[in-house]
Amino acid sequence: MKHLLMAGGILLAAAPGEAVPTTADVPALAKAAVARRIDVPTSAIHILTAKPSSKMPGFVVCGRIDGTRGEGGEQAPEAERFFVIIPGDFAILDKDGKSLIDTYWSENHCE
Repeated sequence: MKHLLMAGGILLAAAPGEAVPTTADVPALAKAAVARRIDVPTSAIHILTAKPSSKMPGFVVCGRIDGTRGEGGEQAPEAERFFVIIPGDFAILDKDGKSLIDTYWSENHCE
């Protein structure tokens, strides 16, 4: 039994899971997180700020989405802002609450 527990511990240590994202990975991961939230081509997603977070492990990303469409397919009059935390899929958009985006952008010195 003792050998089984030790072998299981070694097995768990040998399978750590996903690698920690690097600074180079952040733009692509942020674009993928935003694209999962809203149906736009990645070419319409523009990263304005991508930097290590001062408040939590990982990175924060701020940006804008050009060419977003409304529910009826009409062109939106202005770009939509977004905020993403990497690692993770946490992406919020202006449509989730402009005051929420304002808070995240202000707290993370996005503009």
